[in-house]
Amino acid sequence: MTHSPIITAISVNHNTSAYMELMLRSFDAMHPESPISTWILYDNQSTDDIQQLHDYATHRGTPLTQSGYSLTTAYNSHGLLLQRGALAHPTSDFYLLLDADVVFTQPNTIQRMYAELTNHPQAWAIGVMPSWDGIAPIPTEVRQQNPDICDARLHPCCALIRNTPVVQCAIALVGFNTVDYHWPDRAEYLDTAKLLTRVLSTHGLYHHVSNDIMVKHFFCTSYEWDDPETKAHKQTDRDRRLAILRHA
Repeated sequence: MTHSPIITAISVNHNTSAYMELMLRSFDAMHPESPISTWILYDNQSTDDIQQLHDYATHRGTPLTQSGYSLTTAYNSHGLLLQRGALAHPTSDFYLLLDADVVFTQPNTIQRMYAELTNHPQAWAIGVMPSWDGIAPIPTEVRQQNPDICDARLHPCCALIRNTPVVQCAIALVGFNTVDYHWPDRAEYLDTAKLLTRVLSTHGLYHHVSNDIMVKHFFCTSYEWDDPETKAHKQTDRDRRLAILRHA
């Protein structure tokens, strides 16, 4: 970066403690000079083994903050917490949204995102190229089948957002929340940040998806959606990567 913009990073732990520890450790390994000014790490009263995440987060000077929500909160609190973190730092130049279950696999990812975003003046944000392994992109046909991965909305797994007056207003009034949109004959589910993406498009603003900046994203680890084999595979990969970083 040619100068030092103020970047606030926001992430939420929802019984994903080992994944968040891996996210933080991989971030530190890939960013020798961190571009982040402030870290906001929320925890939703996680009941998994949180001690090593707690210790590492405290060691790096970014302790966890209890969000006030729990694992049994009736609806999804993720979007509200992203909104809360952003509005608490209105003078930040950028907000960095991070899912707990991403792994940084490329050096200086955030600096590269910032540089690429500057080439798109009408973009209100940049998201990474979606990837299951952090090496190759998710196939185009998969993105076409599910535009919510990154095309129909800004995916918050690893997204850098410009904090402009329009964006700040939209975050305050619309937020990043999920929405059930009721049509006369059907209901449409708008996933995290999809309504915000639509609102900002009315101002001629779009979210840019990088063509080559990637992170590994485990996807959906805070939900009980995976079959036992997939869940075990993700945990084995997570633990292998985490062991390497813990002993680096």
